[in-house]
Amino acid sequence: MIVGSLAHWPMFRKTLPEALRHAIERTLTLDLDSLAIGRHPIEGDDIFVLIQEMPTRPANDLRPEAHRRYIDIQILLKGREAYGFSSPNPDLQPVEDRLTNHDIAFYPGQASENFVTLAANEFIVFFPGEFHRPCCEVDGSEPIRKAVIKIDARLL
Repeated sequence: MIVGSLAHWPMFRKTLPEALRHAIERTLTLDLDSLAIGRHPIEGDDIFVLIQEMPTRPANDLRPEAHRRYIDIQILLKGREAYGFSSPNPDLQPVEDRLTNHDIAFYPGQASENFVTLAANEFIVFFPGEFHRPCCEVDGSEPIRKAVIKIDARLL
């Protein structure tokens, strides 16, 4: 997991792997504030961005998730959002497995879960297998808008 701010992009640009830099820079050329909700291709199924809008919710109403194929780079465009995160645990069985068709599985919460809060123009990166619980409220529910960049992990 990596957390950062686009305000410090020149620093991150020097340290992130090329595939992540490339995907973020291509995405930032788009007008993310007015781009329609939904999926937008960057490089076919290898790199694409999902524009999402939703209200944040109590963490207990949401389930941790993990992916197998894609790296998630979530850039918060509007609002504040908390993310639960915990270390990969290959022994933990999903409560709902949609990996084959949708590259997502949902898991039970873990006692070792921690939280980080993002504000607009901050980003978080989750690698395959890393548990994360997005869309958690900070001080009550609020609307958020974000760009979720999906990068096929084989590009690393």
